Amino acid sequence: MKPNCRRICDMLAQYADGTLADTQRAEVQRHLDACPPCRVIAGKECGARQLLRACADRLRGAEPLPPGLRSRCQAAGRSGNTQTTATRWWSRPSMRFAVAAAIIIVFGALLSVVTRQSDALLAAQLTADHVKCFRLFRPDEGKTMDAAQAEQILRDRFGLDVHVPASSNGGTAGRGGQAVALLNARTCLYADGRVPHLMYEANGHDISLFVLEGESRPPAELTAFGHHTRIWSRGGNTFVLITPADEAPVASAAQYVAAEAH
Repeated sequence: MKPNCRRICDMLAQYADGTLADTQRAEVQRHLDACPPCRVIAGKECGARQLLRACADRLRGAEPLPPGLRSRCQAAGRSGNTQTTATRWWSRPSMRFAVAAAIIIVFGALLSVVTRQSDALLAAQLTADHVKCFRLFRPDEGKTMDAAQAEQILRDRFGLDVHVPASSNGGTAGRGGQAVALLNARTCLYADGRVPHLMYEANGHDISLFVLEGESRPPAELTAFGHHTRIWSRGGNTFVLITPADEAPVASAAQYVAAEAH
């Protein structure tokens, strides 16, 4: 990937969210108009946002809001209903943008704290990413990725030092007839940063391994959106393995990926 394309791709998440400054958005749009490969990636990012928005109601129901948050937001909304100088101030686009940005920052901080404390929210968020990525970023049939190549991508593009479990060739994971194929390596948004997302396939089923660097959690297993989530920590990092709710068809494959992740 050309350096300019890489720089543009690093801004596509904000482009899809509509949070880029006007000058940056214009720069990205000019590049996309002239670069078909980047335009395809941008289309996938925008589609991913639409998919996550479609899951928003289910995500909201995954965990109660922190105590008092809803009432404080409602009170804040009622306090601005009078037609005064404040109303005229609010009518200015620059002021609305500034307040919206502040709300996004505060809400993002709250979501970061709550997600880091809640296994249910973590499972819901990463399961949504699992579904989104396999719909939008699955490679062509039969195409796999070398583990060393995946590690190099994560290191060069994102500064992440992650051990990537390699595709199996019918050895340890294959004892149950469940060879594992590494399909792709990318990063997904999580809380206030990004996490490595390793995409696998076994026995015709999709498996995701997420790595939360520098974070430790107690072991946990739960179900979200029809998928099984297994959480554990090792070496100062937390690993999250997403498999089908009925894990039997991929049991030995999941065991292999979990054992190799460190």
